[in-house]
Amino acid sequence: MAVTLDRDPTFEADDELPPGWHWLYFHELVRASGLGDDGHPALGVTMPPVPLPRRMWAAGTLTIRAPLRLGAEAARTSTIRAVTAKEGRTGPLYFVTVEHDVQVDGRPAVSESQTIVYREAPSTPIRVEGPSAPRDADFTDHWELDSTALFRYSALTFNGHRIHYDADYARSAEGYPNLVIHGPLLATLLMDSLVRRERRFTSFRYRARSPLFLPEPFTVNGRRDGDGHSVWAASPDGRLAMEAEATHRPSP
Repeated sequence: MAVTLDRDPTFEADDELPPGWHWLYFHELVRASGLGDDGHPALGVTMPPVPLPRRMWAAGTLTIRAPLRLGAEAARTSTIRAVTAKEGRTGPLYFVTVEHDVQVDGRPAVSESQTIVYREAPSTPIRVEGPSAPRDADFTDHWELDSTALFRYSALTFNGHRIHYDADYARSAEGYPNLVIHGPLLATLLMDSLVRRERRFTSFRYRARSPLFLPEPFTVNGRRDGDGHSVWAASPDGRLAMEAEATHRPSP
């Protein structure tokens, strides 16, 4: 993961795992025959058999009670908490809420809630829309990922979703203009922008607002906001891609 983000691999045993990097662990090990056309486990294998095919990572919340340390043995318990049908502006939607609890030595370490949204397969190319990103950032990081970076992240997280590495599939089957940058990767970069500035936090709530695609560069931005930070990712034309709020860990 470090070298995927263009850094030296300096981690050693007992170092804290950076926030979001726990997504490299606890993979769903599904045989090839159990995968759907999109590369994810087929509906009904690890996720509920909702009647809509197109999957997107919509939002989530992380609560960090204790750091995960390299070399520790951890266990994760996952619970499908809710399946909700709604009617959206573009048609029917299903929202699936999954909760994950990670424990180390029987003690809570990380609690997480994820919301996955399912949509109908598009009949025409997707029109990418989203609100405008804030313009009052205290800091900005610039990123320009490529297909190798997306492939590496897919491999690290055992994510078979073809929209991240199969451009022909992304265009023809799901209506995207090019490869889609992973939602979890964007959330990781938002958290990373705080960690690298020594902003430690106990909770992180994020929401995807619009997708980002290769080969366009994008920015990760942040500003102090009360007892925490607001952070967001933005496209080159100022479209908001993901927004998040982080609550700081009290100083020792």
